[in-house]
Amino acid sequence: MGERTFRILYTSDIHGRLFARPGEAGLDAAGREFDKDGNTLIFDGGDLLQGGTAGTFFVRQFREKERELEQKSGRKPHPPHPAAQVMNACGYDAVTLGNHDFNYGLPYLADYLASLRAVCLCANIDSRAGILPVEESRIFTLENGLRIGVFGLCTDALAGWEREETIRQLCIEKPLDAARRVLGGLRGRCDVTVCIYHGGFEEDPATGEVLDDSGENAACALCREPGLDLLLTGHQHLREPGRPLYGSYAVQPGCFCGCYADVTGTVGMDGEIWFVSRLNEAATGEAPFTPDPADSLPALTGLRQALENWESGRICTLPAPIPIQDRVHMALHGSALADFINRVQLAVTGAQISATCLSNTALGLPAEVHVADVFLAYTSANTLCTVRCSGAVLRSALEWTAEFLNEESGGFGIDRRFLRPKPRYFHYDFYAGIDYRLDFTREPGSRVVRLQYGGRDILPEDSFTLCITNYRRAGGDGYGMFRACELLESDPVPVAEHIIGYLSGRKSLQ
Repeated sequence: MGERTFRILYTSDIHGRLFARPGEAGLDAAGREFDKDGNTLIFDGGDLLQGGTAGTFFVRQFREKERELEQKSGRKPHPPHPAAQVMNACGYDAVTLGNHDFNYGLPYLADYLASLRAVCLCANIDSRAGILPVEESRIFTLENGLRIGVFGLCTDALAGWEREETIRQLCIEKPLDAARRVLGGLRGRCDVTVCIYHGGFEEDPATGEVLDDSGENAACALCREPGLDLLLTGHQHLREPGRPLYGSYAVQPGCFCGCYADVTGTVGMDGEIWFVSRLNEAATGEAPFTPDPADSLPALTGLRQALENWESGRICTLPAPIPIQDRVHMALHGSALADFINRVQLAVTGAQISATCLSNTALGLPAEVHVADVFLAYTSANTLCTVRCSGAVLRSALEWTAEFLNEESGGFGIDRRFLRPKPRYFHYDFYAGIDYRLDFTREPGSRVVRLQYGGRDILPEDSFTLCITNYRRAGGDGYGMFRACELLESDPVPVAEHIIGYLSGRKSLQ
C-alpha cells in the first residue's frame, strides 16, 4: 500500500464564541469553512463553555430549566445543549475537557456532553460518580484505512483552581502518567497516535528555554514520550502553526475561534509519518451559519436572537465611561474599573477589604452600559469568597502582587514571568478598604511600604474579613497563602452577574 494522508482540523479555547459577529470570529463561521471528507477528523481542545455573554446566557437557561423541572412532578429531559448543537453541526469527531469547562459544575458539563455527538476523550480526569460520559481514547478508522488513535488530557492544575465541591467529585491524574498508560494501550493497534491536550508549552518550542516550571503545562514533556506522533495543545491562547518537537509534532490554534489549525499528515509505506500544518484565520461577518438540516438548527436562530436581545439590554447610564489603561500605568496609579468592581464586591459581601484583578482581555465600561459591556469588562466566571485573613497573609499577598513590576531603565516594566509563555495580567490585584503603597524600586519581598486599615498600621496578628474570588481562594497564580484562610462564605453567583445586579434599575450611577 502506498502513501496515505489524513487531515485534522482543530480548535481550542473558544470560550463561548459560538456565533460570529461583525468583525469578530465565531464557531458558526468557522464551521462553514470546515470541508470534511472521509479522511478528515475535527477536534476541539476544551474551554468551550465558559466565556462571553453566551457562556453565562446558556448556563442561566439551564438553571432556569432545572428549577422548572424541580417544580413539576415528572422530570423531562433538557433540550439539546445549544453549544453542543453548534458543535454537532460543525461535524466534530472528538473533544477534550478544558479547566474552564468545569466552572459551572458537573451537572451542566454532563448536560453538554450528553448532547454532543463527538466523543469526549480525557484520560486523566473523570467524575467519581461516573456522571460524565468520557472515554480515555478512541481509534478512528478512516476511509483510506488509516487507524488514528486519539486520546485526551487536561492540565491537572485544575485541582488548584476549581471550587472544592467540584474537585471532590473528580479523579485527577498527572497528564504524563496518563499519557504513558494510554500510549502503551494504543501501541500496535493504530497507525498514528494523536493527543488532544488542554495544556501548553512549558518551554519555548523554538529555543528550549524553560518558561514555566509549575507543572501547569507539560506539552514538551509529552512530546518526549515515545510513540506520540501529534500533540494538539491549547490553554495558553498561543498561536503555534506547527513544528517538530522532541520526536513529535505540536500545534496550538490560539483562542476565541480566531484561528483553527489545519494539519495534514502523511503515512509512508514504511510507516514513517510527516506533517504539514497551518493556522487558518476564521471568517468574521454577518452571514448566518447554514447548518445541515438534519441537525434541526433553525431553533438556534431563535436562540441566537434571544442571546442578542439579552446582551443588548440596557442596564444604566454612568456619569462618565470607566476606562481601562495600560497595565503598567494601572499597577502604578490604580484603576477606575478595578475600584468599581471592588465597590460591587464590598456591597455584595459586606467584607472589610476587597481584592480584584483585571483579565487579560478586560475592557472598560462605556457611559451607556448594556449587558454585553459587563462581560467585556469582567470576562471570567469567578465567584466570590469571604475569608478571615490575618495581617501577615494580607502583606504576603500584596508582596506577591508587587512582583508584577520591576524597575527598568527609564521607568517600569512587567516582570517577564508574567508575560511568558502567555501574558498573566490577572496576576496583579487591586485592593479596596485598606491604605497601602507599593514601592517597585525595592527588592521583592520588601515592596509593601505602607499598609493601614482605618488609619492604623496593620500588624501580622490582626484579623479582617476579605472578599476575593474563588480562583484566588484556591491559590490560583501563586496566591497559595489564601488557602490557609478560614472560609466564612462562598457565593455561587458569578461576579459579572453581581455587577449587572448592582447596576440594574439605576437610571444613573453617581
